[in-house]
Amino acid sequence: MTHVDEHNILPSVIACPVCSAGLLIKDADTQAVCSNCSSTFIKGNYVWNFIPTIIEWTSPVWRTWQQVQANALVAYQSDPEHNLAVGEREDCHRFASFCNCSGLVLDVGCGPQPWPSYFRRSPQVTYVGVDPLIEDTPGDFIRLRALAEFLPFRANAFDYVLFGTSLDHFVDPVAALRAAARVCKSSGEIDIWIGEKSPSTPEPAVSHEWYRRLQKPDLAEDSFHIKRLSTKMFTDLATTCGLTVVQTEVYAVDNYRTNYFYRLKITK
Repeated sequence: MTHVDEHNILPSVIACPVCSAGLLIKDADTQAVCSNCSSTFIKGNYVWNFIPTIIEWTSPVWRTWQQVQANALVAYQSDPEHNLAVGEREDCHRFASFCNCSGLVLDVGCGPQPWPSYFRRSPQVTYVGVDPLIEDTPGDFIRLRALAEFLPFRANAFDYVLFGTSLDHFVDPVAALRAAARVCKSSGEIDIWIGEKSPSTPEPAVSHEWYRRLQKPDLAEDSFHIKRLSTKMFTDLATTCGLTVVQTEVYAVDNYRTNYFYRLKITK
């Protein structure tokens, strides 16, 4: 099913992540070349890699991001039930109900798992996911290795764009939101899940050995985030990017953690 969806859908929505121009697919659907800047992207056995080569990986912020991503991968592999949207999770079910997606849906930062728990299996929905940690393995939906700041899609391609606890994992959340607004239809919506953690949250009584071995990069707020987003920071970012919050749902996890679901519309 995924192969058929890719064949039918990707050619009509993908674009160069560097300059947004059209891509020429060639070499038996394994290579994509930009018609404008000549950037080239390769497909593995199952997954396209649209991470652009223009990124300065040796710069301090991108080195920090790489370490944060490495830490995230350790968490995903060591304790997926608490660090990925997998299994029967109440918070994922709540977010799925809040989004109530239909049509063509983009999940930005979908994670490496084959199927996020906040997706709903329905003939009325087709999911496309991007994440830099996606491996070249089969999945249950269309998956691409890509960055939120450099989305490899044409303008106005998606009915919904989702960020499921991913927005505060990016180097530049402003660029990510602007990219989301570009690829979302003017009639569509952007749905965002942000988890806010109180500064007074106590340390866990027991921490896993894998967690104790993680190193926090100098420029990062913690081992997994360059900068955590508060609700105030998020709403300011949305306004900066020309987005309007039209609905907010608040879900208290415990005395220290709260989930916020936001429905955004593009301000034209």
